[in-house]
Amino acid sequence: MALKEEIPAKSTLYQGEKKPPFRGTKWIFRPLLVLGCLLVAHFLNVYLQWTVISRDLAGKPSFDSPEYTLLGFSPLHNQEIAAARRLPNAAPTGRVFAFFDFFHPAVFMIWNNGNEGDFFDLGPIMAALPVGASRVTFTPGSIFVLRHGDNTVARNFGGSIFGSFRARSLNEKNNGANPTSGRLPGSFIVKPAAGSASLRIPYLVYFYLPLTLIVILIATTGPGLAAAFFYYAGMFFLFDFEKLLAGIPLDWLFGALGLELADPWIKVLAVGLALIFLAAAVYGLLRWKSAEMPPSSRWIVWFFILLPFFLFF
Repeated sequence: MALKEEIPAKSTLYQGEKKPPFRGTKWIFRPLLVLGCLLVAHFLNVYLQWTVISRDLAGKPSFDSPEYTLLGFSPLHNQEIAAARRLPNAAPTGRVFAFFDFFHPAVFMIWNNGNEGDFFDLGPIMAALPVGASRVTFTPGSIFVLRHGDNTVARNFGGSIFGSFRARSLNEKNNGANPTSGRLPGSFIVKPAAGSASLRIPYLVYFYLPLTLIVILIATTGPGLAAAFFYYAGMFFLFDFEKLLAGIPLDWLFGALGLELADPWIKVLAVGLALIFLAAAVYGLLRWKSAEMPPSSRWIVWFFILLPFFLFF
């Protein structure tokens, strides 16, 4: 009997080029979501600063300050702001109109009808202003810009490392365009943090709210989320690290222990806490590959890394 040989069908190892799955526009959703959350955080920061500044001024401004008119969010009060610019400069000591916009927590239109260099209460600071009409604009990063006529000067009242560089850059830019802008002194006095909500509350939020969120994320997602502690490294350079990391958030602890640390020790403590946060962030990066992290985790970390820049500018 003849054996029937079965010949397999011809086949090849080449299966053709595998095409990656079509993602459409879904890949851009998470970056846009992160950007949207950062913009929301920026506006909430601006609104927070305006709220505490306006609350300070709605109480009892320091010195014998003139009448204040607090308008609120500028896009909702365009007519009032335009009308304020046309008001006659007839108040006995002066007049102050204040509002805020998406980029600035406070903008002051000030008429000084008193003496040259009279101080005006502007919330976190007392600023000496020239006679006549001036405009003082606050930025979220504790820098104010004083404009009087064609002259402009920027000052950093927050004491941050990058803030000083930013103020110098603004002054160099203004001096390049207008050599006489350096004539404005722009002198100011920062209020004590203990009695100024506009100085204390933002720093408490900057310290405790991200700390709480990051700890919750680590507990629910994994140790890799500790990389989000890079947030404090950015805040160290962009804001006053002594007030942010020790002076204001730990003030209650010093009071409970009956301690009163000198400024050099507060600086040492703040630097030590910054190094601890940095070590925790590096530990999170090292655990990133060894631990299984959901794909969305890296976008959460990017949010916290970029957050300091959106809080400063």
